[in-house]
Amino acid sequence: MSGKINVIINGAEVTADENQTILQYLSNSSIEVPNVCFHPSLGPIETCDTCIVEVNGEMVRSCSTVLNDGDVIDTVAPDVKKAQTMAMDKILYNHELYCTVCDYNNGGCEIHNTVKEMKINHQSIPFDHKPYEKDESNPFYRYDPDQCILCGRCVEACQECPGDRNPEN
Repeated sequence: MSGKINVIINGAEVTADENQTILQYLSNSSIEVPNVCFHPSLGPIETCDTCIVEVNGEMVRSCSTVLNDGDVIDTVAPDVKKAQTMAMDKILYNHELYCTVCDYNNGGCEIHNTVKEMKINHQSIPFDHKPYEKDESNPFYRYDPDQCILCGRCVEACQECPGDRNPEN
């Protein structure tokens, strides 16, 4: 059975379960923190940095930082918001914000939805098309280099995917 701990988030004292990450706690609360590379089935990948928060005066990734009793967490400080925006700017360098012809232009795009929640209206770093061809040869996924944000989720998913990995079969 898991114990309880007390932490302070944005000036309010709250009770949380032991052994959970900051992002796990925040995901079950009303406090929004952007996160792009994290997926509950894969766990923290730690590549996008959009989930940065301040804990006890230090910037950390909320997806992989476990809550400790007495932690003081800030998700709204100007430096936190600036770090989150800088992280999203780096992602948008790899993925065009204005995706009118994208397959996921139906409300289901995590990048688009996160950008909207963060109130980012333009790309600070201009998108740069990648010099690689699309790969649609696999029946399970399609690789479009101009949509890839280099988050690593596909790599993690493939490594965790059950199935026969014997190269002789």
